[in-house]
Amino acid sequence: MKTTFKRRPLSLACASALTLLSATALAQDETANLEEVLVTGSHIKGLDLKGGTQAIQLNRQDILESGALRIGELMQDLTVTGGGSGTFTTATAGALSGDTPVGASSVSLRGLGTGSTLTLINGRRSTVSSFANGQASFIDVNSIPAAAIERIEILPSGASATYGADAVAGVINYELRKDYEGFEITGSYGDSTDSTDEGRYNLNLAAGVGNERHHVMAIVDYYKRNAMFNRDRDVSAVSKRPSQQGFFPSFNDLFFADSQDQVEKPENGGCAAEDFGIGNFGEFCEVNTNAFTSVLDEFESIGGVFTYNFQVNENTTWFNEVLYQSTESDGTSSPANFSRAPFDPESPLWPQELIDDLIAVGDNGGADDWSDFFGFPVYAWGKIPEPRAVSVESETYRLVSGLEIDFDNGWNLETAFTYGSNESEQRGISGLVVAEAFYDAALGNLCTDGSRVERWDVDPARPDADFIGNTCEDDGRSTLWYNPFNGQASQADGIDEALRTTARRNGDSEMYSLDFVTSGTLFEFNNREIQAAFGGEWRHEEVKDVPSGIAVATTTNPEPILGFSSTSADAERDQWALFAEFYIPLTDNLDLTLAGRYDDYDTFGGDFNPKVALRWQPLESLILRTNYSTSYRAPSLAQVGAGTLLSSYTVNCVETPGACDGIDEGDGESLFSEDVANDNLEPETADTWGAGFVWSPTQDIDLTVDYWSISYDDVIGIDEDDFIRRALAGQYPVVGEGELPTGEAGLEVEDGFVVDAHFELSNLGFEDVSGIDLAYTQSIDVGAATITLLADMTYLIEYERQSSDASPVIDEAGEFLYPELLANAKVRYDRDTWGGSLGLRYTDGYRDDPSPRTLEAVGLPSDARVDVDSWTVLDLNLYWDMNQNNTLALTVRNLTDEEPPEVLGLSSNVDYLNHDSMGRYITLRYTYGF
Repeated sequence: MKTTFKRRPLSLACASALTLLSATALAQDETANLEEVLVTGSHIKGLDLKGGTQAIQLNRQDILESGALRIGELMQDLTVTGGGSGTFTTATAGALSGDTPVGASSVSLRGLGTGSTLTLINGRRSTVSSFANGQASFIDVNSIPAAAIERIEILPSGASATYGADAVAGVINYELRKDYEGFEITGSYGDSTDSTDEGRYNLNLAAGVGNERHHVMAIVDYYKRNAMFNRDRDVSAVSKRPSQQGFFPSFNDLFFADSQDQVEKPENGGCAAEDFGIGNFGEFCEVNTNAFTSVLDEFESIGGVFTYNFQVNENTTWFNEVLYQSTESDGTSSPANFSRAPFDPESPLWPQELIDDLIAVGDNGGADDWSDFFGFPVYAWGKIPEPRAVSVESETYRLVSGLEIDFDNGWNLETAFTYGSNESEQRGISGLVVAEAFYDAALGNLCTDGSRVERWDVDPARPDADFIGNTCEDDGRSTLWYNPFNGQASQADGIDEALRTTARRNGDSEMYSLDFVTSGTLFEFNNREIQAAFGGEWRHEEVKDVPSGIAVATTTNPEPILGFSSTSADAERDQWALFAEFYIPLTDNLDLTLAGRYDDYDTFGGDFNPKVALRWQPLESLILRTNYSTSYRAPSLAQVGAGTLLSSYTVNCVETPGACDGIDEGDGESLFSEDVANDNLEPETADTWGAGFVWSPTQDIDLTVDYWSISYDDVIGIDEDDFIRRALAGQYPVVGEGELPTGEAGLEVEDGFVVDAHFELSNLGFEDVSGIDLAYTQSIDVGAATITLLADMTYLIEYERQSSDASPVIDEAGEFLYPELLANAKVRYDRDTWGGSLGLRYTDGYRDDPSPRTLEAVGLPSDARVDVDSWTVLDLNLYWDMNQNNTLALTVRNLTDEEPPEVLGLSSNVDYLNHDSMGRYITLRYTYGF
């Protein structure tokens, strides 16, 4: 059940024409008509929304006014979802293990991560995505047809006692349209005002019909979006830190040439002069990876919702809901590196100029002739000349069937069965190169007929090779050589077929659940009704994520595909819960709400979590409130059943000088590392409390201020610096180079430097997060028109974290990716059949985090402090109800075409979690209904 109450439409101030306001700050409706709605926050019916816990709501008008066509776009503008690395959209998706899943979006409250935010649909749980984000499960909001959303309800603080022990940061509930009657068709088209084509197309249909006993409704939603790349915008077209591994590789035999890498030089028709450089290891030919990477890949979805309600009798309703969504999207990332790849010096493809250069630098080591190099590999550091890209197709199903019964004594019972599933398939479409086949083709082990000889004995784990001497020509065949020269642009027939792979990956997630909740008046005490709700839930969940065997790392082949890895998972569990909630009016102006929930997991045991909330109204215009609750979050299915994931990490010598032979400045080794599973993970716990007030000095003004604090312990994740400290202190194995088996946590160290790391997923230390939310709304009647002033703000007081006793306490507030202040403001004008709004979105600046190499590239000293500028964007929305059946609306995001601030700490130059580089974007929407 959900609270039923009468409210005036919320003024929700989001500057993308999305209006956001605390649901306790109620604005006066210009027509003065009150609307009855249901709100997440309590299982007890009939409570005032201005209760002891902060709540936020977006209604359908707010959603339409925003111009957002996907839920991820809509939610990213909210101040309670900003900052950190929690909320993500397809702007951060890609083919790499560090990217978010292709085609998926998810929402996080308070920057604590998507796993800490409980996501519901119509008050019930949804199945998790079959593909995890790294090694964390999440609810993909792209699996919900956006046109089916009636409103979105948010509890941006602990709600574990009411909805689930894992609601650490709060709850987001997506309420679907249910009782629509009539027919409506809506079409929209949007594009940026830039010269590139970022078109977005949306068409949706809604139809509903009913009588006294039956009601049927169907909604169909189609959406398509064109791609946008970093190269399409000036701010991101050229990376501030281009890769020094190029399409013209650097070569070195690591013996004669010592530390003097050689590249095909510009004067010999090789590397372009502007890309040629000399670094610590010799020559390199850099590559601007931003020329390849996408911001938003092509995305297409079709889906819908079907509902059927049958009034069995005057007290009983049978309700049914079917949801389906199919999505298809690409993800494009930078080209893959190959590092220390062994090449045969006897290949006939070597350019004479490069041979001469290697002989010249090898002369100091005793090389007189190219034949001196024979029998030993010449190693190459380079990049495959095409981006890594994958395509993902995903299908989501959801079925809910249940009964709602109103008893004659005033009590209500609702019970339902829910089934959900998500099936996904990923397929490589470019840039995925099988490492062993690549080494074989580089060393002459491959023959043109597809057979293989032992010219070299290859060790892909290092990688390295020992000369054997067999050739394809010995048996009358021909050798199929990989050509690393001339920018790798010219390859023999058969190379692509021998080296490329699609590395298919399949995921399947399922959930079954049964739930019930009953609520009503328990008894009267002191002439006041004590109300209560009791309920329970049983849930079975399972996830299976199976990558292609070629993408699975092994001890002997830790990087089977160059620069690419897929997560894997295989886990299932059962969980049940019982809960109770009590509303106790102590006096006429003092209310107490008590709730408690016991959750039991078959793999992690059980835990009880209470909640207490007080609401005091000393004046008619003033409400004071406070609440406290606890949370208990078991590891997600993807964390429990995680496999080994290939990743990358550059050692930070400042934070871990022990990993850099005692050097405490600059960067250390760039690692192809692993993220490995941990069978001993423990649940996370949290304590949440808040306090605030709602002040309504007049009928037309509401001011809401809420302080919130979350103390989060045993957070599951990976902190690379902390892991290195603990490993060097003896908590994990530290061995020599090449001695650490795949899947085993530890470090490999050579000459005092960490050269490989297998980071273990583990329970880290704590995160203490606190802040203040403020919301203001005022309605002003001006003749036949109404002007509404709206504002909301979230100020991050602290975001302290400590990964372990070996790590320092760090306050992220105001630091990299964590702006202290997010704010929105809006002026809305409504008059008869037309109106509009002008909104403002403000993102505070924060400290940048560039590497020493990036600082050097932009001409700054290595110890320079760099700050990211604040960002202010204006949004415009206009609408015209042409007649009873036709509506036209225009939305302009980023009206002044404000460029996002430059961020040196990211290779894209743009922080896509807090900013966006789209620029001015215009959407026109037309609706016909009757």
